Amino acid sequence: FRTRIYPVPANGTRTVTIGYEQELPMEKDALHYRLPMDYDEAIERFSLKATVWRSAEKPQLTGGLSNELKFDAESNNYTASFVRRNYAANKPLEFSLPVPANIPRTLMQSASGSYYFVALYAPKTDTPPKKWGNRLGIIWDVSMSGLQRNIKKELELLDIIIKEKINLSVTVYLLNNKFTNAGTFQITQGNWENLRNTLETAVYDGGTDYSTVRIPNSDFDELILFSDGLSTLSDASIAGLNRQLHCVVSSPRADYSALRLLASQNGGKFINLNALSPAGLYRELTTETLYFLGVEKPASVREVYPSIPVPVDGNFSVAGILDASSANITLLFGYGGKVQTKTAVKLQSNSADRQGFVHRIWAQKKINELDMQYDKNRDELTQLGQQFGIVTRNTSLIVLETLQDYLTYDITPPEDMREEYMLRRKNIESTRLRTQQNLLNNAIIIADDLKEWWNTDFKPVKPKYPEPDKKLEIAVVEEEAEEITVGDVQMSQNKEATVDFSEESMDEVTVVAFGTRRDAANVASEQKRIAPTQRHANEPVIKIVPVRQDNDYAGLFTGISSDDYRKYLEIRSEYINTPTFFFNVADLFFKNGDREKAIRILTSIADMELENASLFRLLGYRLKEYGEYDSEEYVCKKVIQWRPMEPQSYRDYALALADGGKYQEAVNSLYSVLTQSYSGNIINSNAGMEEVVITELNNLISGSNADYSFIDSHLVYNMPVDIRVVINWNMNNTDIDLHVKDPGQETCYYSNRRTKIGGRISADMTSGYGPEQFMLKKAVKGVYEVFVNYFGDSQVKAEGPSTVMIEIFTDYADKTRKRQVVCVQLSGNEKANNQGLLKIAEFRF
Repeated sequence: FRTRIYPVPANGTRTVTIGYEQELPMEKDALHYRLPMDYDEAIERFSLKATVWRSAEKPQLTGGLSNELKFDAESNNYTASFVRRNYAANKPLEFSLPVPANIPRTLMQSASGSYYFVALYAPKTDTPPKKWGNRLGIIWDVSMSGLQRNIKKELELLDIIIKEKINLSVTVYLLNNKFTNAGTFQITQGNWENLRNTLETAVYDGGTDYSTVRIPNSDFDELILFSDGLSTLSDASIAGLNRQLHCVVSSPRADYSALRLLASQNGGKFINLNALSPAGLYRELTTETLYFLGVEKPASVREVYPSIPVPVDGNFSVAGILDASSANITLLFGYGGKVQTKTAVKLQSNSADRQGFVHRIWAQKKINELDMQYDKNRDELTQLGQQFGIVTRNTSLIVLETLQDYLTYDITPPEDMREEYMLRRKNIESTRLRTQQNLLNNAIIIADDLKEWWNTDFKPVKPKYPEPDKKLEIAVVEEEAEEITVGDVQMSQNKEATVDFSEESMDEVTVVAFGTRRDAANVASEQKRIAPTQRHANEPVIKIVPVRQDNDYAGLFTGISSDDYRKYLEIRSEYINTPTFFFNVADLFFKNGDREKAIRILTSIADMELENASLFRLLGYRLKEYGEYDSEEYVCKKVIQWRPMEPQSYRDYALALADGGKYQEAVNSLYSVLTQSYSGNIINSNAGMEEVVITELNNLISGSNADYSFIDSHLVYNMPVDIRVVINWNMNNTDIDLHVKDPGQETCYYSNRRTKIGGRISADMTSGYGPEQFMLKKAVKGVYEVFVNYFGDSQVKAEGPSTVMIEIFTDYADKTRKRQVVCVQLSGNEKANNQGLLKIAEFRF
């Protein structure tokens, strides 16, 4: 979880208490408490106190702290505590509490005429043994985040299954950004050495894409997924399994909700190796799983959770809302979807407390269930998290003090601030609507300016040549002429050349200086250089200029050796938290023709850090360059979830949708950039972006059948241009400038926004992510050069300084449109020398 602490007083401190509420699992007729602690560095001042309230039995300490703590009786309670200096807290606090089984217990809390309730129950049943199938399938997650898994524990789990089964066949699939079959292993008499070796030597690299999973219909009886559940390139769902799926997790960082849902949807077990003792693991693997199958209840009981079948592991509880003074409910339990036991529970309002935490237990149970389908329930999860003060995956903890704090974050304040809060909320809503209309009005003004520019007829600039000095004597040296044919150019070494200026050859003609005799080798070389091609006359040859990489590993890769990937894996651990390493190495493989490994290495960026918008923007740009449009769309959609307050998020997503041919959705998302209300600082940092969005919006409209009737008609105007160059970057609070030099040697940039031949550059974006664009309606023939100037930024980031994506278009908004995408990872040295420009590309038109 991420915590925002706002505000932090100058020269002051804040103390933040983070509370965990959990239901204790039942093991051996006792509730088991475990607080994991695994801190890398010593804590200067560390204190620990455990209190067990109103316990008839003394808690039993277990685990690594049993020698440092002891429980002492205090009235009806038990407490254990210690204080340490410079303490390495790397052992969990664990203790158990004996409780009676098979007797339901209830807790109730009054709430505005109704009651929240929770019923706790530890069912005692005769659990049948688990009979594993003869044909087992394993999905082994080999994405880079798999490096954090406890592989040893996972192999121990497999060992238990195989020793129980003795003889079976196992088919192994490897999952990262691809899904591959690693073979089928026949195991006899429990010998699984070959299978173990395959899993132990697996290479962990790349992102995770659950959407690539395709399971044959008849290869095996049931599946085991070993993963952290973090599907970084798609939603964490697997379609078309039609068999039991068991999910095993051993990572400290995992998406438990996704794995629970997968197991529940497919009738399998969810096995958390971090929470099971060896005995508990053995029991889980060798016995069937008892399921809670639902509740029989009167109409006065509502909102009962869990509302879907869930596995029962020892202690179990169900929570709901009671709209009467009392009620009887019946809990249903069984195996394989069949009810086998029923347990009656009586709810009584006279046992309710006015204070307590039952409402939060209920809210957490509802959140847990909604979170299994996060994308569908995102808005309701946000509302529940804010109302009940519970962290969800799309909310975070925040410390608020003043009324303005609550208004800024749109969070309802305590009762004593409520009246003024509601009054000022009305004013804020009026301001928001005005801001939204002002943004659209400003876009219309910019659209009118664009139309005027596009309708301007820029006359070609005639070159001025120097006048010769009077009375200048010119000496002509006569030599025997030797004619040479080079392409379509007839040349004489000391006579005039006759040139075939056919339409197909005009943009390819290169002037060759006359001079001394050349040998045959030079002539052949020159002929190759200037021979005309069969391309369209206006189609450019875009040459990407190699950007020097300031790193100490680029020289290790030859580009022609099969050892390059091995070298990458060998040194990867040194750069495991450096995104630029994966970005640069992926590009080396891509440029040398190994697309598969390039994409695998690149998508490792997605597994590096959760909810990092800068990293995902970087990844999205490169996926666009590589033509991986499905992954680009997913990555850009995630950025919207994390950064919904920034217009660039919606623009990136719209362009990704367009790359995938989803033009209507692209038009909708792009137009939303101009119709939302943003905060003042966001508006200021993105002022001028409207010109780029209007250009792209009209390009989408003209090139597709998308409906645009909902778009303000002032913005719709087809403006095809010969050349368009656009840049944007992945880091916020950064100033990067676009410079384009035309054949007349005039540079279009922020200080020269209109050129003589009609070039136009959009507003200078001095913060934010860009974009900046150059356009030229009627291009003159010649060479165009593209530069970027890394002017500066105001941040220090591990993934920085910034990645720039440059898109070069010809015949933009025309059916013959061509595009070249190039991403450049800046080193930071460019900023130190901003008098010079970094050349990115050049092309001849």
